[in-house]
Amino acid sequence: MFEQPIDRRLLLRGAASFAILAPMPVWANTAPTVSEVAFDPAIPALGNPDGDVTIAEFVDYQCPICKLVFVELKKLLAEDRGIRLVMKDWPIFGDTSRDAARMALSAGVHYAEAVDALMANERGLSERRTHDILAAAGVDVAMARADLAARQPDIDAVLSRNDAQATAFKLKGTPALVIGGKLFRRGMPVAELREAIAKARAA
Repeated sequence: MFEQPIDRRLLLRGAASFAILAPMPVWANTAPTVSEVAFDPAIPALGNPDGDVTIAEFVDYQCPICKLVFVELKKLLAEDRGIRLVMKDWPIFGDTSRDAARMALSAGVHYAEAVDALMANERGLSERRTHDILAAAGVDVAMARADLAARQPDIDAVLSRNDAQATAFKLKGTPALVIGGKLFRRGMPVAELREAIAKARAA
């Protein structure tokens, strides 16, 4: 599926709006800040944790457009070593998506591999399917499940923060991207991601 060229129309399909909003600091006081969205200490950063530009993606592991966007983001990370990528788990497709998000956040040192594997999955998820995907990626599933049981209130608090931020942004669904303090209510191909990164650096 992902070996084929990305269809830009597919990538943009389903977006509620293609507008770029103003930088977050000038939004209403109830809106989350850049720091709250991009630097949640409970969410590991992919790419370069010390990068000069952060991309935060609101994502569900069962969202097909999110998977296409992730392919484009990986291209960007491969060519630009200055990018921090933060996955804002927003499991809008039900309990199975919520379990996958919880398990990814419980994967410890294998978090990046867990994200990659769940994003590469082309089938629907179930608890067993999630376990199989993560085990194949090198995650000790039993340990991750035990960690989840011990830390579930903290992990659920992450998901609640992400949901509150998505609600504040009035997002209609996944994916959505925050790049350098601007909100994009859609996925973007790598060429547009490069342009958004360049504008963020210039600002």
